[in-house]
Amino acid sequence: MSLIHFISLRTRFMALAVLLTLLFSSTWGVWTWKRERDFLYERLSQKGEILVSAMAIPIINALLYEELGIVSEGGLLDNFVADIMANDLLTPLYAVVLDTDGRVMAHNRYAEYGKIYDDPYVQADLKGTGFAKRKVMYEGEAAFDMAIPLAIAGKRWGCLCIGVPLGSLHQELRTLGTQIILFSAGFSLIALALFYLVGRGLSGPLVALSGQMERVNEGALEYFPATARRDEIGLLQKSFSQMIDRLRRSEAEREASVAWMIENERIAAVGKIVSGVAHEVNNPLAGIQAALFQIEQRGGEPVKRYVKLVEQSVERIGRIVGQLLDLSRSGAMEMEHVDSGEFFLELQLFAKMAVKDRGYRLEAKNLCPPIRVRLDKDKIHQVVLNLILNGIDAGGDQGRIEMRAFKREGWYCLSVRDSGPGVPPDIAERIFEPFFTTKGSGKGSGMGLAISRSIAEAHGGHLELQAGDGEGALFILKLPLEKSRG
Repeated sequence: MSLIHFISLRTRFMALAVLLTLLFSSTWGVWTWKRERDFLYERLSQKGEILVSAMAIPIINALLYEELGIVSEGGLLDNFVADIMANDLLTPLYAVVLDTDGRVMAHNRYAEYGKIYDDPYVQADLKGTGFAKRKVMYEGEAAFDMAIPLAIAGKRWGCLCIGVPLGSLHQELRTLGTQIILFSAGFSLIALALFYLVGRGLSGPLVALSGQMERVNEGALEYFPATARRDEIGLLQKSFSQMIDRLRRSEAEREASVAWMIENERIAAVGKIVSGVAHEVNNPLAGIQAALFQIEQRGGEPVKRYVKLVEQSVERIGRIVGQLLDLSRSGAMEMEHVDSGEFFLELQLFAKMAVKDRGYRLEAKNLCPPIRVRLDKDKIHQVVLNLILNGIDAGGDQGRIEMRAFKREGWYCLSVRDSGPGVPPDIAERIFEPFFTTKGSGKGSGMGLAISRSIAEAHGGHLELQAGDGEGALFILKLPLEKSRG
């Protein structure tokens, strides 16, 4: 694996950003420096051209008048050379007037008078037709050698040459180069700081997201808050948050499915045992009841009172066995499609009969739109009546039972709420367990809610306790609605 895979994304981003910044600033600096150099050279050249062009005119006039005998040269050329050397803008290093043979006719150094310059550059200047310039080294110093021919109307008298030093120009270029370097360094540092902040802003959410992913790998499905960002990182955080929500829901569904499977397996095992035991118990019970009848007939009045107690106990055993058989047979459904409105009217009729003799008030409301529901009517009647009777037992002598029907997110729901004290949280977790009851001895077997939940699950639905301690018990039976086709 290459080294780059061990470097963080932020470090790579900053390195690339700094490299691009340095490349940009250096390219800009070199381009600016070259452009300024060319500009300074061109400006110096223009000044030199103006100077030699301006001085060439009086020098030509002086040479022409001397040749015509109108005036004597009489040191005029030396005066012109002195004027050139006195130029404060160019501060020339030398000024020389040459004749057509390259002989010095005037020079800022009198010792050069009469010498012949025969180098190729001088010969090119003598034969030239216009302003010429070139870089030379004069006494160890860089200079611009500028020349213009002394000619008019095809007549030539030689050329005028001056040397302009480049030291100040080079010093100006060095100063400019230093300024460019300092500016580039400052710009790079500022850019580095900005890129660091940008990189931190970009990588910070990614680092947090990575840490969240690590915790997910460790099995912690913690809540990951949604972000207000609308960029790619915000989309990634949103997708991850949605994934966590899906995983959390899947995990909750898995745990519920496992619990449901365990409960069903336990109830199925109990049902298998009970179905065998119930038949074995019913036969002796029948014999006991027949014997009790004979004892009652022959024992007289003193015996009848005890026989009555035994009969009540036998009847209670029979009811418990019957409930156990109901639990073992709760999976046998006779499903049919019913109209929700008609079905609720039937439930309401049975509920009124159940509460009529107990001093309770029934409040029934059908909030569900007309739909078709697939269910086992008798089994659902059994579940709802069991919930109503439990509510009456929990509420005491008088109270209120609320029964509602409504539709919610693909479920047909039936709710039953009583006006009792509710179910404490520690009991709510066990209330659907077989044989668990809060009623007094001899008043309940603890099988009603277990059987009711089994019936709900056999329909593919749920029976849930949603209101707890102090609010009255609220049970909701959820039955799945068939998905519409087409």
